Amino acid sequence: MSCGSYTSFPDKQAIDGMSPGDAVVIFTPDNTHYSISLYAIERGIHVLVTKPATQLLSHHNALIAAARKHNVVCFVEHHKRFDPVYSDAKARAQTLGEFNFFSAWMSQPKSQLETFKAWAGKDSDISYYLSSHHIDICCWILQDKAVPTRVVASAATGIATSEPYNCVPQTEDTITLLVDWESITSQKHKGPRYTLHLGLRPSRPVFIQLNTGTTWEKRWVRQCSPILQHIYSRTFQGDINVDQAHRGYDVTVDETGKTWYNPF
Repeated sequence: MSCGSYTSFPDKQAIDGMSPGDAVVIFTPDNTHYSISLYAIERGIHVLVTKPATQLLSHHNALIAAARKHNVVCFVEHHKRFDPVYSDAKARAQTLGEFNFFSAWMSQPKSQLETFKAWAGKDSDISYYLSSHHIDICCWILQDKAVPTRVVASAATGIATSEPYNCVPQTEDTITLLVDWESITSQKHKGPRYTLHLGLRPSRPVFIQLNTGTTWEKRWVRQCSPILQHIYSRTFQGDINVDQAHRGYDVTVDETGKTWYNPF
C-alpha cells in the first residue's frame, strides 16, 4: 500500500488557481489525501478532507503542524459526529463518570467487494475506510478524558481473496483492534478498554414480488443488505448501546435503569 503523490493529479491546477483563505474539499482515493491536503495547506488554503485523513501517523502529525504553521483549518470529515444518535449518545456519555469499556463492530455485505476490490488491499483497506468512523467516535467520547497507551491489531483473510471476488492477497476480511486507554483524571482507571471488529457477512437472499407490467412474478434475489454498525460504551455509572439499524439508542444508569432515547 503506497501513499500516492499529488503530482499525478490533473486537478493540481485548480488549487494553484485558488487564493490564500479559500477552502478546498478533498474526496479522493485514501492514499492521495495527505499529498493533496499538504499541497493546499502550504498555500494558505483551508482543507476539509474526508476520512481517513492519512494512512500514516507521521503524515497526520505533519498536517497538524503545517496547518498551525500556515494558520489554516484542516478538518476531517468524520460525518458520524453529525448523526443525531451518535452525537446525542456522546453528550450523554459525558455525564456518566469515568470511562470503563468501549466496543464497536461494523459488518459489510460481501457483495460490496464487487466495488471495493478496485482498491481494497492496494491503495487502502476496509479498516482505513470504515473503521475510522467508530475509532473517531471513541476518541471523541474520550477527548480530554483519557489517552491511548497501546494498540494491538489482528486480521483474518480468505474470503475476499477467493472466488468470485479474487481480491489481491493483502485484502483482509475481518479486522480486530484492541486498544488500552488510561484516564488522565484518575489513576485508578486504566487497562484494555476498547475493541473494534470490522468484517464481511453474506448477502441475504430474499423473496420479492415483481410487477412485470402485466403480471406479478415471484423471484428470489440477493439482497444487498445495509451496513450493520453497533457501539457499546460502558462507564462508571452506566452504559450506552447504539444499533444504527434501529434509530435511537439505549442507556442504562445505576439510579434509573434502562431508558430508550430517540433524538430525531
